[in-house]
Amino acid sequence: MRITKTIKRYLKKSLHGLWLNLYYKPWWMTRMVAHPGRYAVHDSYYPELKRKSILRIWLEQMEQIVRYGTPNEFYFPYGFDVKGRAEMETYLHYDPFMQQRDALNIRPHSATAVLRDKMLFGMFAGYLGVATPDNVGVTSGRDVFVPSTQSVVATDDFLAALSDGDYFVKPADGECGAGIFRIRKSGVDFEMDDTPASVDEISARLRAERYLIQRTVEQHNVLSAIHPQSLNTMRLVTVRDLSGDAGIVVFPSILRVGTGGSSVDNTSRGGLAIGIDLATGRLRPHGYYKPTYGTRTELHPDSGVRFADVTIPFFEEAKAQAIRLHSMLPGIHSIGWDIAVGPDGPVFVEGNDNWEINGPQICNGGLRDLFNHYAGKQ
Repeated sequence: MRITKTIKRYLKKSLHGLWLNLYYKPWWMTRMVAHPGRYAVHDSYYPELKRKSILRIWLEQMEQIVRYGTPNEFYFPYGFDVKGRAEMETYLHYDPFMQQRDALNIRPHSATAVLRDKMLFGMFAGYLGVATPDNVGVTSGRDVFVPSTQSVVATDDFLAALSDGDYFVKPADGECGAGIFRIRKSGVDFEMDDTPASVDEISARLRAERYLIQRTVEQHNVLSAIHPQSLNTMRLVTVRDLSGDAGIVVFPSILRVGTGGSSVDNTSRGGLAIGIDLATGRLRPHGYYKPTYGTRTELHPDSGVRFADVTIPFFEEAKAQAIRLHSMLPGIHSIGWDIAVGPDGPVFVEGNDNWEINGPQICNGGLRDLFNHYAGKQ
């Protein structure tokens, strides 16, 4: 049996190598030749520094394809256009990081299922006394499970009984802010994403997939002052140190804030990411956009808040609770926690075993050596 598994692993690895070298890399190289400016031309995130020529940037992106299979999507946010080879080598490319992360997290008997289902995570964290958004319902076809009454009711009946207020609706197993919408109820009137909507319209939307319905979190005024329309959350990463006996530690992390009146803070939807000083909870000087939306800024574009003047409230409590939660989830090496801050302390929105390293690296610098150290590779 062991020999059979070894042969299967070898064949799988060999076939992947053939596919990568004979199809995937040549396909990307062809795209680079056909569209040379797409991955080699962008405004610099560091305009005060001397940048490389377009030809050199293009050649370095081709090298990324040879080494990793794709050009580096975050070449410009990482500042590679102004950085030398030695500093570039301190960054983890996303594809090998993702493979390493999953190999460490997705193992037999690991507790990833608790994180992948937002309803299950809320129950788990609540049992441990950690604050989470108030889950008022989870849909299943035409029905809604109501945790507070431990009952299942029809969608129309659920909406009729819903208290007045604002609610956040998200796919129970979604990510990156995809599929999220808002409901507001006032008496018998409803709005969906600030547009008047009928019960039939909302019911049809809720039946489309499995949704988690949460009461909107009241945000601490320090974070609300930056952008009040969105729930601005920390992506606080904890890592199980496999190099020794340090246990679970906090990894370089970020705060995400919305922009332009958006109800979500995700950078994939135009939000900003700002690094956090782990010792003090104070924000670093610059917020960073994804390349589609801009470069970097010291001030929030809407409120004018200077990021360097902001210290996240209850930051020590957030770190301690994240470490405690992680310690209760065996078999998972690293977790990216989405944490809001309410008037009375941290509110854990969700935990992600499939977190991305690009945000922490853009805001805090290259993290290859640190991550490999905690993975027990150094």
